[in-house]
Amino acid sequence: MPVPAILGTTWHRAFVWFVVQAVVVMLLLARRPYAATAVACVGVAWLAVAAVAVDRRTRLLRAERDAAIRRVAVLEAAVAEADTDPVTGLPVRRVAERYLASLVNDELTVAVADVDDMHGINNGHDHQFGDEYLAAVAARLAGIAADGDLVARLGGDEFVILSIRSQAVLAAAVGGALRDPVVVRGVAVPLRLSVGIGTVDGADPYAGLGRADRAMFTAKRRRSGIELYDPVRDGLPPARTPRPAVRLRDRAADPHRH
Repeated sequence: MPVPAILGTTWHRAFVWFVVQAVVVMLLLARRPYAATAVACVGVAWLAVAAVAVDRRTRLLRAERDAAIRRVAVLEAAVAEADTDPVTGLPVRRVAERYLASLVNDELTVAVADVDDMHGINNGHDHQFGDEYLAAVAARLAGIAADGDLVARLGGDEFVILSIRSQAVLAAAVGGALRDPVVVRGVAVPLRLSVGIGTVDGADPYAGLGRADRAMFTAKRRRSGIELYDPVRDGLPPARTPRPAVRLRDRAADPHRH
């Protein structure tokens, strides 16, 4: 039988020690000092064994706690890695969607930015250069984020900015970010993005993403850089459905899109 099982719980140990003390007192009153001393020694030895058992149990519990903390840390790191795009370091699409899903009657501005002619950049250099260019684009967009904003990579060549600022203020910030080229491996590369900006009115958070997406397509078709959503010009966004990796309208806007 394990030592802790023999010694019992803390309450049991306290009760046993009380009994030992009572027996010692009774033996002393009965003028049997040697017997009282023997019982007291047994009691002290029992307490020593109990202390060792408690210490052992404490160390085991601490080891289990430390192991649990390490497992939680590993899981948290895995979740953080799964929610982070490895190329740009930005949050991934599902993080932006969770943020949108959390909105309840909140006003938010959504900007969808799509990199133009990514195929040409990859062909002119290599795919690693293209990844570094996307990382530079991400850094430039993240650099204009205000407190409370979220910048994420939607996938492929697309990014999203969720901002508490107005459409006009966000458009001006994005325009300023695209003004100067980025430098990749010592090469200055112009920032050519098509950006659509719309709003979330709280009724359907995902509709804001759809509005910005449609305005972005208009900007790509017109080669105008940045467009604010116009329901007459751009039409209403469809009901929320899973978006394919490469959409037909993107192929129509950019036949070289990869």
